[in-house]
Order: sequence, then C-alpha cells, then structure tokens
Amino acid sequence: MTLPVRIPAFLLFTASLLIFLQCCAPINSTSSQPEEMTAESDDSFIAETPDHSCSYFYFLWAKHAENRNEFSEAQQAYEKALICDPHSAYVLRKLPLLLIKMGKYQGAAKWLREIIAGNPDDINNRILLAQLDVRNNEIEEAIQLYREVIELKPDDETTYLRLGVIYSRQLRYIEAEQLFKEALSRNKDSFYCRLYLARLKTKTGDRKSAEKWYREALQLTWSTELAVEVAEFYSSANEHDSAETLYRTLFSKNPDNEQIGLALVQTLLIRKKEQEALQVLQNLQQISEDPERIILIICRIHLRDNELDKAAELLQTILDNNEAAYMLAVIYYEQKKREKTVQTLKLIPSGSPYFQDSISLQVRIFMEDKEEEKAISLLEKVAADKVDSSPALYALLASLYMEQKQKANSYKTLDRALETFPDNPELYFEYGLLLEQDHKQAQAIESMERVLELEPDHAEALNYLGYTWANNNINLEKALEYIQRAISLKPDNGYILDSLGWVYFRMGKLDKAVAEILAALQLEPNDPHIYEHLGDIYLEDGKKAEALKAYQQAEKLFGNIAKKKRVAKKIDSIKGE
Repeated sequence: MTLPVRIPAFLLFTASLLIFLQCCAPINSTSSQPEEMTAESDDSFIAETPDHSCSYFYFLWAKHAENRNEFSEAQQAYEKALICDPHSAYVLRKLPLLLIKMGKYQGAAKWLREIIAGNPDDINNRILLAQLDVRNNEIEEAIQLYREVIELKPDDETTYLRLGVIYSRQLRYIEAEQLFKEALSRNKDSFYCRLYLARLKTKTGDRKSAEKWYREALQLTWSTELAVEVAEFYSSANEHDSAETLYRTLFSKNPDNEQIGLALVQTLLIRKKEQEALQVLQNLQQISEDPERIILIICRIHLRDNELDKAAELLQTILDNNEAAYMLAVIYYEQKKREKTVQTLKLIPSGSPYFQDSISLQVRIFMEDKEEEKAISLLEKVAADKVDSSPALYALLASLYMEQKQKANSYKTLDRALETFPDNPELYFEYGLLLEQDHKQAQAIESMERVLELEPDHAEALNYLGYTWANNNINLEKALEYIQRAISLKPDNGYILDSLGWVYFRMGKLDKAVAEILAALQLEPNDPHIYEHLGDIYLEDGKKAEALKAYQQAEKLFGNIAKKKRVAKKIDSIKGE
C-alpha cells in the first residue's frame, strides 16, 4: 500500500497499520475508477460491521489530498472511508461537496439523494440538492425539495425566498408573491423580502407597489448598490426628477464613483440641465482614471448644441486618441476646412477602429472635389493591405469604378474581395447590384439568392428579389412574401413600401397599391421613381387626372434625361387623349 507523501504523525493512531491493510482495500491512484460511487455499487465491498478507525484513516487521507488539490485522490479516499463506514454522516456530507468542487454536479446530486433517503429530516442537504437541481435545470425537483424544507422548517424565511425566486424566474408571479409575503410574515423586518417584492412588482408593471417596497428596503438597509438599483428603476419609469434626487445623494456620498457620476450626467441631460451636467463632468475629469473618456463626453454635448469650436478646442488636447481625432476631422469637415480635415484623418493609424471611417471620409472629400483618381488610389492602397481591407471598402472601391464607367475593374475588385471574404453577404449584394446595372439580371438574381443563403434576413436582398419579380410580373406570391419580410425588418423604409405597392399593382389590388405608394412618399417625398409608380397605378385605375399630376412631379424630380423623356411620353399620352 502506498501512502500519500508525508503522512502526518497524528494519522498514526489507535490500531496498527496492519489492521487497516486487513480491513480495507488499498487505493491505487493509477487504476481506473468510476466517477463516483452510487447506491448501485457492489454490496460486497461494504463492510458488514462499520470500522470507524478505518473510515477515519481514509477520511484524513482524503482531507490531506483535498488540501493539496489532488481531488481525484481525495474522492477515492472518501469513497474508501464509506466502504469502512457506510453511515458516516460527516464523510457523506464531505463527498458531495468535493464532487461539486470538481464540477461533477450530477454525481454530487446522486450522493445527496442517497443521504436524504437515509435521513428524511435532513434539511441542509435538501437545500444543497435543490441548489444543484436549479443549476442542472431540474426545476421541478428543486421546487419539491424546497417545499419539503418548508414543511420541516416552516419558520425559515430564507426557503420561502429561494422558492419565490424560482417561481419568479418561471414567470409564476402570483405564487412568487405569495411566498415572498409568507416570508415577510415570519420576519417583519426582512430587507430581502421587500427587495424581492420590489423587483417582482417591477416585472409585473406595478410601479407604485414596486416603489413602496423599494423605499421600505432602503429605509431598512441603505446601500450604494440598492440606491443605484432604485435610481435606475425611477429612470426606466421616466421619473427623472426622483432619479436625479437619488443620484445626487449617491454622488455626494460617493464623489469618486465615476459610474454614479455619469448616471447623474445622463439624468441631467434628459432633464435639459446641460450646464449642471457639464459641471459634474468637469469634476469627474479631475478624478477619472480615464479623463479622455470624460472629455469625449463633454465634446459630444458641445456637438449636440452645435458648439463646434468649443468641441474642437477640447479635442485638440487629446489628438493621440483616435476617436478624438476622428471627431475633430468631422468637425473640420462640417466647417468646410478640407485641408485640416484630411490632415487630421491622416493621424489615425492603420489598425485603429476608426481607420476605415477615416478612409471613407477621405474618399468622400476626394469625390466631392472631383478628385476621383485620388479616391481610387487611396482605396486600392488600403485594399492591398490584408490588415485594413474590409468588405465595405472593397464595395466602395467597386462602386467608384462603376461610376467611372470602369466596369471591368468593378468586377475585378469584387472578385478579389470574395477571394478574401468568401462568405460575406454584403459583397454578394454589391455584386448583384453591379450585375443589375450591367443588364445581367438573371445573374444578379443568383447573386441575391446567395445573399439570402448567407443571411436570410437581409432586407435589401429580399426587397430586390421581390421587386424584380414583380417588375417582371412573375412569382408574385413569393415576391409579396419576400417584401413583407423585408418590411418587418425595416418598417420605415420608403423604398421597400414602394416595392410592396408595386407588387399589389401587379396583382391587380389597386387600392392597396395606392395606399402603400402614398405611405412610401411620406418617407421618401423626393423620389421620382415612386411618383412614376403612383402615376402608373392611377392610370391603370382610370384616374387620369391623378396620374398626370404624379407623372408631372416625377418629371420635375428626375435628373436623368432619359428618364425625364420616358415620363414626358406618359404625360403627352394622357394630354393627347
């Protein structure tokens, strides 16, 4: 038999080692052992008469192994202790705790059930088993155990609270409230009863009762954590005056707590007390471990108030911060300071979270200044860098090539992009648009279908397919399904509503078609295509005056000469009748 290293002297007690060797099989650390012993273990291993000395020996061995974090060895030793004395209450208690420590929750639960079966009045092990059952998602078993504990110990408020929390998580709010109030009847001064009742009433929307219980809980036990929870409760209920009062109290007690200070700032901003919010932020800036973060918040307030110069002055002090540099560049852009904008954007290094935004803004400036070659050159340079390239920048480059009538380069760019990002739905969407512009509609449809394979809820691809089918007067039921899905994803998109109107038009449902087109115009009042669709629908419905008015508005808004001529022919056709 191999003993653990350095067996302490106190292990050598009463009987000799020979007795232990005779009555107990040795532990073999290298042999294969079951995860844990259960009631189904071979009865031949259980001693006919409990051997307390043997059990104690292995118990001490197990404790020594556990202290050395040798948990598997400890488990085996505890099990050997139970072979010597199957009814050792202390070992029976320790083994499940060890198994829990080892992450063997199911095994621990089995042992606890064995212990409880042998001791029907055992409360502590029932509570421990109930907690394990909750962790193992065996909720009904946990509920039954807590009910048994209540029968055994009806005056313990804690069990009522634990069971109430389980019911609350199951949305069984009436039963949960009954348990919380039952606990309160046993302890009139219970802080936790009031806290759980407050949370329960918040969940059920009874804000008046929730506030009452929160107030009583605060009166019993004031704590920063609870006060923050109550303040958040007031904020969620739009009771910002009460939230402000509580946050001010909290901040006066915790002047170094940045999170409380920022919560107060947010509440003050909601209440339009900007100067007071700025004063709190200036105080926070002095004590914050991240003062740049506070400066950025101050700048956002100035930007919201259109105080660009104040924001710019502050941002110039922290230009090493990439977010600050980007914000300052945007300010310069708004102020039409092109050169300063580009210079500031160049401060943002490759790899920064703001690098791609900085590239996009530079490209926008180049395009506005009619410097297309500079824009393309910049994007090509970034795309060549595997670290900074992205699907969005590739898509932007492809669209620029298309605008420059460099169709072949557009295809090459998207082909390169898909080599790097082969499963990116946005790239397939851009490819589809390119194919559509190139009058390759069948291939465009295939590309859009690939988008939906990768991202079934891609609203724009759903809209494209639905509208294209409707425009070709095919697959109308499926077109309707796709566009309704797109609207559910983006209900405020006027172009998708226009597509829905067009589908109804193709289906002959003219009243529905007009309603959807008019709704689309509410969202996109300057889109000539939608007005042209409205004219087509009115004309089909025999309402020539309304059609003429819609066509005239479309002709006025169209910038494309060919499209102007197309609508003009429709106008002339009506006038010539």
